[in-house]
Amino acid sequence: MTEHRARQLARAAWLALIAWQFTWLMLLPPPLGKQSVWLTAAVVAPMLLPLWGILGLRARSLIWGGYIALLAGMFGMMEWWAAPQERPAASLQLLLCVAYLVALAFGTRKRRD
Repeated sequence: MTEHRARQLARAAWLALIAWQFTWLMLLPPPLGKQSVWLTAAVVAPMLLPLWGILGLRARSLIWGGYIALLAGMFGMMEWWAAPQERPAASLQLLLCVAYLVALAFGTRKRRD
């Protein structure tokens, strides 16, 4: 996999993660979702900070997105563990976080000369 292709996959995973966060926390009815404006804003707002850099495939922004994806992954793991009725939603969140982090690892690794 080329570095550019990995960054494109990371961008797609990031956009899917933002869309999923909004859908899960704002639109899905209980017991699968939360339908909370405040929780959605608190979780999605930090994900928008590196968005322009991620759209431009800049390495530094992708790495900052990785830090935020780790937090989103921890949130997904907590929900998976604590709320059995939300496990399908939390599992998708974890899958998207892992996809982003794997693509990030391939897209930003240093080259050996």
